[in-house]
Amino acid sequence: MTPHVRRAIILAVVLSQGVALRAWADGPAVDVQDLPPLPPAEDEPSSSATVLAAATAEEDIVVGAAKREQSLGNVASAVTVITADRIRRFGYRTVAEALAGVAGVYIQDTRLTNQVGIRGVQIPGGFNSRILVLVDGATVNEAWGAFGGVGWDGLVSIDDIARIEVIRGPVGAVYGTNAFFAIINIVTRGALEGSRAWGRLGVGSISGGSATAGFAQGGVDKQIRGSVLVLKRIGEGARIDEIDPTRPLESDGGDTVIAAVAGTYGGSFGQVRAYRSVREIPFAPYDSDPANTPPFELFNYQLLAEGGHTRELSKRLTVTGRGYLNLYRYHDRIYYTDDVFLDYGDARTLGAEVRGRYELRADGKLGVTAGAEANYNQTESRSYTEGDRANAVVVPLDFSIQGIYSELDGQPLPWLGFTGGVRFDNNTKIASRISPRAALFLANEEKYGLKLLYAEGFRNPSAFEGYFADGVDFSANPNIKPETVRSFEGVLWARPITGLSTRLSAFYWKARDVIEQLPDPADDTLLQFQNVGVYVTQGVEAEATYRTSGGWYAFGGAALARVGSGAAGAAVEYGNVVNAPKVTAAGGVSTPKLLDRAHISAAAVFVSRRETRPDDNGDPLPSSRGWLGLDATIYVPDIKGFDVTLGVRNILGKRDEVPAPGDFDRFPEMAPAVIVPKLPGEGREVFVKVGYSH
Repeated sequence: MTPHVRRAIILAVVLSQGVALRAWADGPAVDVQDLPPLPPAEDEPSSSATVLAAATAEEDIVVGAAKREQSLGNVASAVTVITADRIRRFGYRTVAEALAGVAGVYIQDTRLTNQVGIRGVQIPGGFNSRILVLVDGATVNEAWGAFGGVGWDGLVSIDDIARIEVIRGPVGAVYGTNAFFAIINIVTRGALEGSRAWGRLGVGSISGGSATAGFAQGGVDKQIRGSVLVLKRIGEGARIDEIDPTRPLESDGGDTVIAAVAGTYGGSFGQVRAYRSVREIPFAPYDSDPANTPPFELFNYQLLAEGGHTRELSKRLTVTGRGYLNLYRYHDRIYYTDDVFLDYGDARTLGAEVRGRYELRADGKLGVTAGAEANYNQTESRSYTEGDRANAVVVPLDFSIQGIYSELDGQPLPWLGFTGGVRFDNNTKIASRISPRAALFLANEEKYGLKLLYAEGFRNPSAFEGYFADGVDFSANPNIKPETVRSFEGVLWARPITGLSTRLSAFYWKARDVIEQLPDPADDTLLQFQNVGVYVTQGVEAEATYRTSGGWYAFGGAALARVGSGAAGAAVEYGNVVNAPKVTAAGGVSTPKLLDRAHISAAAVFVSRRETRPDDNGDPLPSSRGWLGLDATIYVPDIKGFDVTLGVRNILGKRDEVPAPGDFDRFPEMAPAVIVPKLPGEGREVFVKVGYSH
């Protein structure tokens, strides 16, 4: 039985219990097309109370935390589920926009990419390599730079998404490397969750023009679906005095193409996803010439293919096997005054996994999951001046990873449950690691409960971090070691009234041998990735969602984090960590369909003050001020098949001040280096999308 089928059966039961409540309200609180697939039924599930029950059930299901379906109360992590209904109502256009509304998460737009910070930690120079990004359970992070895109440089169009699972903390006991600070599991829509065919056009004052289209055919377990997205970014100008005090830096364009085909047939499943993104970077990274148009171009190409089969060998034993292929190319063009420098980073990953789930008790209250995974990776970096490929710096690196894992879970008493698991990973070029986790669950049915969580994780340095050298901007560090993290967390959760879900977490994370991008000690004009020491984040995080049968929806959350760092063997010092906000908060509210036509939604995001990198003497530079972003959206879901979304991002127009990584520093000849401490975020943007579904 596939996950789509199991989820459909669960929700069918919920809906069948709610049909008798049809008289509570006149219209549905949630658009039925934004709900999970339902088996055919004679009764139309359209009442407000019925749809409320289904939407609540959808928010309670998590797949990515243990590679199987679980309820939020039994997941060994603190989890947030962003549903399709929330995505549509608030007009999210990328995964990054959706993540910005999640408690404890903040997004840093360096123009190179949207970088995800969580619980006060976002280490400058990273490309989401400490966040494991999954699409329907398949790993997006590639082998060269471990990059996982969540903006317009990601593998999934927002219109394909059924929900996004944000799973906090290390999950190395299940996934191995990169599941370090969090997992972002993107679950795509099945054939019954959307229309048979659809198209959508959009335009934004910064994001530019976009067009998407898709199709879906079939039923719950026999289906095929596909989509394509094309975007042409306009961009905007912004001034950075350290780079050019005389004028705004204007070259901020780009384009993206995303395409996907996925399907299921009985227990078999498969997906093929690909994207190409091009981005002009106006802020002249890697000492490029800001007078050029553009000074720097960044290209990303990726293809992910996965296929497998799930089979129930008995009532107690289910086995899944899958194979996957991940191809990636990074390419940049650095425009200097007199020439153009080129970098390439290629990765090819071929892998397979077999896992099984056995219910040790027939009632499902004791079970074990076990699996094995192996992949082979080929990477290569090439760097040279355009027209001089014969003198390129070429760095090949091939390696393989083998992993085995097992996890036992049970519920010996109605109010008591547990999970315990461990995974062993071997990287043939880096190291071997063991990652355990354990959890204890105490609950009063589905009303309230307590989760006590412990986990360890690790992250192998990528080929880019350890071995990349171009002779111009970067030097290699083949002695670099893996990062490790240990997490302790307590989670209180409650559903005090119908439609209200709350969570309060207290957490402590300690990461060792953290990798940062710093000047090479042997040549401070070159950047090098180095193990610098320890990071600690500890604090509290609160989150709540509320949905009424009348159609109101609200969410809110905040995290208070105390972040410290220190060199290996030295005491941890708190309060002056780069890009570590003490407070992050987000919230939003959405109305029912006003005049039976449109939802009106408003949202806010707050990120407190953050420290920037010091100057060459170690003296502090101006910090990034706290930032409040306000958004508003009008969403009309259905006018004779048409849908309309009108939105405003950053209504106040105040730009976020993003702490800059060392990529943007300037190194003029015969003069001291110029540190660029902050980058301006995007200004106010107005956008509109119009679609048609059949």
